[in-house]
Amino acid sequence: MNIGAPKALFLGTGRALKNWRLAFVLYALDFIFAAVLALPFATVFMKNVSRSLVSSSLLSGFSYRWYVEFIHANGAYFNLLIPQVMLLFAIFILVEAFFAGGFFTSFAAEGKVKSATFISQGASKFFPILLITLAEVILLFLLYEFNAIWAAANKEAARKALTDYQVFHAELWRYAAVALIFFIVNLVADFVRAAVAIDDETMTAKVVRGLSFVIKHPLSSTGVYGGASIFSAAVITGWFYLDSNIRTENLNGILLEIVAGQIFVLLRIFSKLIFYAGEAALYKENQIEVIKVKPEMLE
Repeated sequence: MNIGAPKALFLGTGRALKNWRLAFVLYALDFIFAAVLALPFATVFMKNVSRSLVSSSLLSGFSYRWYVEFIHANGAYFNLLIPQVMLLFAIFILVEAFFAGGFFTSFAAEGKVKSATFISQGASKFFPILLITLAEVILLFLLYEFNAIWAAANKEAARKALTDYQVFHAELWRYAAVALIFFIVNLVADFVRAAVAIDDETMTAKVVRGLSFVIKHPLSSTGVYGGASIFSAAVITGWFYLDSNIRTENLNGILLEIVAGQIFVLLRIFSKLIFYAGEAALYKENQIEVIKVKPEMLE
């Protein structure tokens, strides 16, 4: 059975709705990480606001000037938190790798996912998916560093040989090329993770199948990736529109802002589930199982 991106996204949305409880698992995870990350900032923020009259003015809108002054005054303190932030980021990658194995295998199997199955699948696929994720992060970092070094080396020569207008357009093309490369690396890594989680083969064979799948189905794989991204972008756009129209001068407005923010987080998480489920559906449904017929089977 061959399916395209629209069918995969449709199947993925259905499977995500069947397993809506998984959204609250991710919600709890995001809440914990956000709370740990925001606590130092919130502590310093409350101390600064309590000693000034800025709190009332911030209710009517964000003050960029105050924010710059706040960051400048507390920059040394925030620099001390960089190791803790990096540690939190490393833990987040570990948890994401664990969840990816559970999501891909669960959504590929269709139906409702049992908690025990999700945990066991996440644990069994953890190390292979973690290796793919680390390889992706390292590759993206190297590409980023290469781009920065190349740009620094050629910036002065370009300014001498080209006009400001031509330099501007050259920079746009460079950023577009970098964004495209990052997109391709991320896309391929996602389907390699799906292959690692879904297939029952050796690690090398799984990686090769994931790579070859993207090459054989470039439009479908890109379509699923892009479709889930469009849904996520629509959620973010809707949130910014709603947020700009919520008045926070009173308690009702503040409570509405909090509720709307949590709904936005849940919708963004649901778009992530559609992403996992859509990729799993596309990969699983487009795999043709080849049965080797033995002579004795024909007798």
